[in-house]
Formats: sequence, C-alpha cells, structure tokens
Amino acid sequence: MAGEFQERRRTPRVEIHGRHEFRLGRRIRIRVVDISGTGALLAADERLPVGTRGRIQVPLAGSQFEGQVEVRREQPPTGQTHLVGLTLTPSQARHQEALEQFLRRAGN
Repeated sequence: MAGEFQERRRTPRVEIHGRHEFRLGRRIRIRVVDISGTGALLAADERLPVGTRGRIQVPLAGSQFEGQVEVRREQPPTGQTHLVGLTLTPSQARHQEALEQFLRRAGN
C-alpha cells in the first residue's frame, strides 16, 4: 500500500515513555514511539523531511541518552502527527551504554 513504511530494521525496537527533546537548531516537541540500538520512530508535531539532521535527548530508565540523528523515512501525517524513522549515533560512549542497558532491561 502506498505511503506505508517498509520495515528495514536490523535490531529490535522497544517502546519508551516520558518527555523527549529533539533539536534542529530549534526545539521540536516529539514522542519517541520506539527505539532500538540503531534507530527510533518518532511522532512529531512538525514535518521532519528525509535527510534532516539533529540532536536528541531521551531519558532512559534513570540514564540520559544523547546523540546525533538523521531522518531516514517519513510517513504522511495522520492529523497533526508526523511519523519519522531516524538513525541514532550516540554522542559519547556513556550514552551508548545507557541505550544498551535500557534495551537489555526492556528485553527481559
């Protein structure tokens, strides 16, 4: 069906809750739908075109994840919500460890 995401994940994603921040030179309010070791699916109030690069901060069960992101896919909006798939690159080793630890806990 046209307009649907074609699944290309290489690692499993885990749903997360809470307040998240995404920066593209300005702050954009988002909801992280799910996250994996290499990417995430976001719901945003604004369109984030493919190729858009930014920075994300996400609290993960007591730890903070920060990293660089690049929008790889976008889905036509449903009402005011835009769904985007993006790749994640942790800013520091401690952020990679926070993400891995979160995913291990969530997998149990």
